[in-house]
Amino acid sequence: MVREEAWGCRHTLALLYFFGILLSCALRVNLSIAIVAMAGTRIDEVKYTTRLNQSGACLLPEDGYLLGDKQAIEGDFDWDAGDLGLILGAFFWGYTLTNFLGGRAAEHLGGRLVFGIGIVIPAFLSIVTPFCAYQSKWLLIANRILAGVAQGGTLPSLAVLISTWVIPKERSKFTSYVYIGSNLGTVAAMSLGGLLSSSTFMGGWPSIFYLFGILGLVWGIPWFLFIRDSHEKHPRVSAKELEYIAQEGNTMRTKKVIAIPWKDLGTSLPFWAIVFACFGNSFGFYILLNGLPQYFANILYFDIKSNGLLSAVPYLGMTLLLLFWGQLTDSFVQRKMLSVRTLRKLSTAVGCYGPMLGLVALSFVRCDAVAALVILCLSISISGVTYCGYPVSNQDIAPNLSGTLVGLANTVGAFTGILAPGITGLITQGNQTPDAWRLVFLITAGGYLISTTFYLIFATDQVQPWNECKSRQTKEIKQELHSPRPGTMDFS
Repeated sequence: MVREEAWGCRHTLALLYFFGILLSCALRVNLSIAIVAMAGTRIDEVKYTTRLNQSGACLLPEDGYLLGDKQAIEGDFDWDAGDLGLILGAFFWGYTLTNFLGGRAAEHLGGRLVFGIGIVIPAFLSIVTPFCAYQSKWLLIANRILAGVAQGGTLPSLAVLISTWVIPKERSKFTSYVYIGSNLGTVAAMSLGGLLSSSTFMGGWPSIFYLFGILGLVWGIPWFLFIRDSHEKHPRVSAKELEYIAQEGNTMRTKKVIAIPWKDLGTSLPFWAIVFACFGNSFGFYILLNGLPQYFANILYFDIKSNGLLSAVPYLGMTLLLLFWGQLTDSFVQRKMLSVRTLRKLSTAVGCYGPMLGLVALSFVRCDAVAALVILCLSISISGVTYCGYPVSNQDIAPNLSGTLVGLANTVGAFTGILAPGITGLITQGNQTPDAWRLVFLITAGGYLISTTFYLIFATDQVQPWNECKSRQTKEIKQELHSPRPGTMDFS
């Protein structure tokens, strides 16, 4: 058994991917907090001052907003709840369209190029977002759609690079470290976004888009300088690291591009288990991601500075728990105390059933701000352990098609980025009450229940026969039949 080096090229990949995912998420989330300042909070409307027994709305505190300057935000744009749903969902129209294409592109062109483009182009679009918003609501929507198109290949390219560089027993740990970046990106965008929106720095809310846009362009320099698509192509990889990776060669992604086995995918329950889990978890994630700032502002009456900080706290908790969970479970797998299959199912169950129960509880706290905050923090924190679950299953069952599988599953998941704000807007438009949000939360909890249960029944960690192209399988079967050495390949 070859021991791993303290720091190798795959660790550099993980580090830069960590910062890339952080910026990717920040570039996606920045609008969720900025839009509170852009559209305003309109404290003077009747629905916010009507007594609870008349309209169902929570009572406004006598001195105004909680924990802050106690003033309403007069937005720059006259957008209603329907407009907010359309604008927040625009990114995911583009993102949904290109996940599958991004996965195939990563397999053909390499994950390095696809992921790099997925950060640099949205970074530029972020810088011009304020200009687009002031020109036209539809130009802003077009900007967000283009950003989504560019980012469609980010997660599929992650699967391609990890299945090429990282051996299976390390994948949960590496994946958890990388995905911590997405949580910290949310923390950075929401906390800094709240502070910047309430300031006068570079016009207030526009500075959010300028900051993360510039950081994204700067990140692209080391990414394209130091990252390569595979260990064989890397000029600085050591012989020891090559040997360490090669010891698990049969479970690693090969260089060749495999034709998509559509019929096999259509009848593969392990693949559909991943798709179902991705749909339910993504729907819950986007409900909370896009709805949380609005829920805090319109139901619990937090000012925008506190809103951003409070919206970020649950994702910080998610980061800490994911760091602990990934390290702990990988050590269990390496010591053979836990199988890979059990790890995937346990992580998915804890990370999805936990938020499901939290949303059910949240549906009944009504105007209790403290209880709502505690439940939301716990629910979102627990959801982070799913990153060690179903998202890694794509690389387990088909490393040669990992980009394609992630692209297909994430297309379904990304569609919920359109569906979630649309449903939220439809239910809460003109009805910003605890009862309206209860319906949103219960629908989301039902999605968690159905999708996670399906995954737990049908998921596996076994490499599927269709991971190899049919022509190669046929050739190897013939060789096996005529070979004096049986058992050269297992098709069970």
